[in-house]
Amino acid sequence: MKNLLLMALSLVLLSGCGIKEMADEARDNLRKTGNAVHLQVLTVALQEMLAPVNTESLTPPARMFPYGDTFSKEATSDEITEVYHTFLADVKLGGSTGRPNPTAKDMRLDGRKISLAVGGVISSFIPHDKLVQIMDAQIHRGGRYEDTAYVILLTRYTYLRDFFLASVVEKSERVNLDSVRKAAEYFTEIKFIAQLSYVDRIKLHIPQFVPVINDLNPDPSTTTVFEDLDISVNPTEYKLLARKAIRRFERDSALKELLYNTEAGRKLLAIFQAE
Repeated sequence: MKNLLLMALSLVLLSGCGIKEMADEARDNLRKTGNAVHLQVLTVALQEMLAPVNTESLTPPARMFPYGDTFSKEATSDEITEVYHTFLADVKLGGSTGRPNPTAKDMRLDGRKISLAVGGVISSFIPHDKLVQIMDAQIHRGGRYEDTAYVILLTRYTYLRDFFLASVVEKSERVNLDSVRKAAEYFTEIKFIAQLSYVDRIKLHIPQFVPVINDLNPDPSTTTVFEDLDISVNPTEYKLLARKAIRRFERDSALKELLYNTEAGRKLLAIFQAE
């Protein structure tokens, strides 16, 4: 099978020096598995995540979700780490330009935002056991991709909080016991990350990534003024998220009855009540 991830990672291959080598390495490592079906599933999933029709909206990048789910369930923990590292490199390094006063187009902001979204989607759907494998190999054992592993945890946290948990707690008109069960899954993963002993290392800094829009720079596509993007995990935020979720669940009297007066409901509620 020719090109494997090359087409799916074409966005990355267009960026600055060093990134092509990382993409080639990720592609070669996937080839070594010798499983054509496995490689085909991964390649198609990446291609579909990068397809223009699936990158039109990134808040949230919902059209990517089915393909990110497929990729994260099919890929090994090492494959996830290496591919994620390639996209992260594009986000961080792909805006290099020698032009004075570069615009958003010069800095490839749209493309790099897509790369960041792909990473966020992939990290959201990583099965917990594979996440633990990544943490063990890269963080606990000091692997080559330790810094990337921290960002995987960060984007997993922010995506599960902003898109998945919020879809139940803030966006749903009706919430039932199955909805609470799904919210509990998301919340458990969020809390897991927030309580890690090295949560202070789970952060991301991207220089000059956010266009500054004001009276002097009204058009984000032509502005030459940018702010840095800094994201981190607040280790106590999960407590606020838990209280917010419980308040939402209690708004429905029938659901409240189930949560407080059935064994299944009490077990779910306890997940949000536990410190």
